[in-house]
Amino acid sequence: MAEQSTLQITGWNVWYGGFHALRNITASIPASQITAIVGPSGCGKSTLLRSLNRLVELEEGARVQGEVLLNGQNIYAPEADVTEIRTRIGLLAQKPFPLPMSIFDNVAYGPRLHGLHRGHLADVVEQRLRQVHLWDEVKDRLKRPAARLSVGQQQRLCLARALAVDPDLLLADESTSALDPHSARAVEDLLEELKNEYTIVIVTHNLGQAERLADYVLFLWLGELIEVGPAERVFGQPTHDLTRSYLERRFG
Repeated sequence: MAEQSTLQITGWNVWYGGFHALRNITASIPASQITAIVGPSGCGKSTLLRSLNRLVELEEGARVQGEVLLNGQNIYAPEADVTEIRTRIGLLAQKPFPLPMSIFDNVAYGPRLHGLHRGHLADVVEQRLRQVHLWDEVKDRLKRPAARLSVGQQQRLCLARALAVDPDLLLADESTSALDPHSARAVEDLLEELKNEYTIVIVTHNLGQAERLADYVLFLWLGELIEVGPAERVFGQPTHDLTRSYLERRFG
């Protein structure tokens, strides 16, 4: 079980070449809750999420300014180990991407790479597959290629793989948008369970999903943080006219 993590974003800016994608974002992400980043297409949701594990740096022409503190440590400090950061901050992508290897080896990949749980890999694999409610479905075919799983099973496998390295924080970037409704709800249920052990940040274009899952909300508009707070308050009594208009247009 990972320790509760505290994430603080201060004065965060991102540029892609001359385009100022995120402007002076400052927010605290509460521990052991699900925080949803919402807003219209192109507002910077995924850019902000990818900033939280330094994947944004991989974009051509990207430049950043500000601080992202995880448990008080700036993940963008010159001495920060990027590989370690991306291990501590797991990512569940929009589409599942199982590695071209067996089900077992997919879950074991991270621990092997980072020298974790030596001698106990079988226990780790079983634990994580049970954690995502996949063990009973695959326990008799662990050596078979992961690509043979259904898309919904593949996404749960990718979640098990992310959890196998004991992350502090879990990011989910529209992680149910490629799934059928039944599989999507299964992943939602998992995230709801996992927030008791992990701090979770999701990006979703589905406000119904945000209402179901989120404890806390960041609303972005054209790269700026317009409103932030508990989900019940933001969705029920937004304080900013832009938030109100956006929610009325989407929910009304």
